Formats: sequence, C-alpha cells, structure tokens
Amino acid sequence: MTFSERVLSLTQDALLPKVVDNTLNSNVLLFRLMGNAKQGKGEQIKKAIKYQNSGTATSFAGLDTFSAAVLNTKVRLAYDMRGVRIPIAISGMEAVANSVSETQITDLVKEALEESEMELIDALGTMIYGDGTGNSSKEPLGLQAIVDDGTSVSTIGGLSRTTYPVLNATRTASGGTMTLAKLATLFSNISSGSSLSTPTLITSNETVWDLYETLLTPTVRENYSMTGYLTVGRSGGAMKVEQGLKGTQGFTAVTYKGIPWVRDEKATSQTVYMLNENWLDWYGWKVEGTAASATGYKSIGMTSETVEGLYAEAPMSDFSGFAWSGFRSPQNAFGGIADLIVLGNLASWQPRRHGRLTGVTSA
Repeated sequence: MTFSERVLSLTQDALLPKVVDNTLNSNVLLFRLMGNAKQGKGEQIKKAIKYQNSGTATSFAGLDTFSAAVLNTKVRLAYDMRGVRIPIAISGMEAVANSVSETQITDLVKEALEESEMELIDALGTMIYGDGTGNSSKEPLGLQAIVDDGTSVSTIGGLSRTTYPVLNATRTASGGTMTLAKLATLFSNISSGSSLSTPTLITSNETVWDLYETLLTPTVRENYSMTGYLTVGRSGGAMKVEQGLKGTQGFTAVTYKGIPWVRDEKATSQTVYMLNENWLDWYGWKVEGTAASATGYKSIGMTSETVEGLYAEAPMSDFSGFAWSGFRSPQNAFGGIADLIVLGNLASWQPRRHGRLTGVTSA
C-alpha cells in the first residue's frame, strides 16, 4: 500500500546496507589470472626460450673423431610493465553528511573505493582480450596479441614471429561454421602427449558457447539439464556441482575433451579460445619499499564489503599489481581525490600452446 505523510513523516527509510552492481559483466579468464598472478620484477619480465634444436646429436662407432659446436638455440622473451588507473573523488560535504553513525547505512568513502575497484577490474578484463595497442600501446597485452600467428600482431615479447615461428599460436578461420572436427583439429595443433601441452581452459562469449552446446549429443545435453552444469573457479578444471568451490560461486562450464568451456562475457565475438594456462600468466608489480615512500602509493588486496556483484568474490594473488594512493585534499576544493592503479602485463612463454577459431556464426 502507499502510505500517507501521517506515516512517512514519522518513519525513517530502511535502506539495505549494500550496493548491488547492475552494470559490470563477468570475466572468467581475469578471475583465474588474478587469482594466480605472479610477481613482476625490474623493468621487464624476461625469460630465455629455446627456439630451435642444435642438430648436433649424431651416432658414432669405434674411434670416430668427435666434433664440438657452440649451442646457439636460445633467445629472450621480454614483457614490459603496463599501467591502468581509475580516479576516485569524494565531496567533503557528502563525506561529512554520511559519516554520522546513527544514520549511516553504508560508508560512502568505502563504497566509492570498492566501486572503483570493481570498475578497474572490469576494464582490465576487457583489455586482456585485446592486442595491447589501445591508448597508444599503453594497455596490457591481451589474447589477440598472444594467440596470433603474425596475421595481426607480428611481434611478441619483443621478438619477430617471422624470425622465430615457434612464437606463432594457431589461428584458424572457421569459415562461419563451428564443427567438432574443426575443434579437434585446433586441439591437435596446439597439443602433444604431455599434460603441460594440453589446453586447460576454453573461453567464448555466450553466443558461441550456446552454439557449442548444440553440437553435444542429446544424451550429453540431457545429462547437463538433469544434473546441472559443471562449475569452474580460480584454478583447476571443471568440478561437479556438489563439490562446491570453497567460498566462491564459480562459473558455469560445459566440457570439450574434459576441458572446461566457459562463457566469458568479455570474450571476443565469434571466437573460440583454447588456452593453456600453464603458459599464460599475469605478472603484477608490487609498490613497496622506497617506491611506496617516494610515490605515496601502496599495494592493496581487493575486497568488497559494500558492493554486491560479479567481481565481489574475485580472489586476488599477492602479486595482482593493484595499488592506491590514499586520499589527498585538493588545494582549491573541500574533498578528497585518489587514484587506484594496477601495474602488470599478460605474458606467455609458449604462444604455440594456445589457439583460436575465428568467424564462428553457426554450428
């Protein structure tokens, strides 16, 4: 019923103590990368890779003379530090009005910080599906750069894919139609007999995910509908519903050859990504020591006490790379301003273990 002023003027509004996010979309890949991030160090992350065999192994008999040769088989991949920021501004008057304990339902300052955290994570989730060239190549690398064969991105980790073809991922045009045979070919091209060379996660947007489900046999589809879809969390493969995810709600998955296939709302349209997470990592730089003293920034973990949403449960590694400046008072205004940043980059030391099927419009 609609109450009159006789009731309204004597009754305080009841406001539930959390803000519900209705705008941000989920990003399974970022969820997993950030939960297992590794530490960035120095001006670049560098690692030696072997790009060719020496060809010096040979048979011998009797007193054959042995020859010797220097093994020139390695080069270095290098990924530099990238930065992403989001500003935070608080009106001093609003903060004062909100700070009265008897009437405060949700802390305005804390909510503003957590809302910005969620938006920064969401923006980063979009970037890791890109090619790293956004904003004059200031953005972190994404899958369009890493999972490429030189068609769009000719260099990776500072090296030419033409000179070093082992750095090519597999990129296959579907011709419009996704079939189990095309998926099997992609799988074979990026895999070998070792478990380390087998894809660990398949991502696509909802449309392509639904197309794949139509390829499943009626028996498999009925099994999903009766027992529920599998779930995938910050690490590992798909789990049965009853196993749970130890504190997180997880993401819905079907499987292909036992590999979880998840709907990622940030995924490139019309594309299937087969990824080997053994060779795909987010490296984050921590702001600490003299850097923290000089800049005023400090590394932080990501938590959410005031915002309910898809990113609120995202666990973060100690090396996710997030830091914030703390609030500073501007010289010409009553309020507080701050910056939340992330320092890091996406890297792969074996791009050949990733693949993508493009142009998928039907099954």
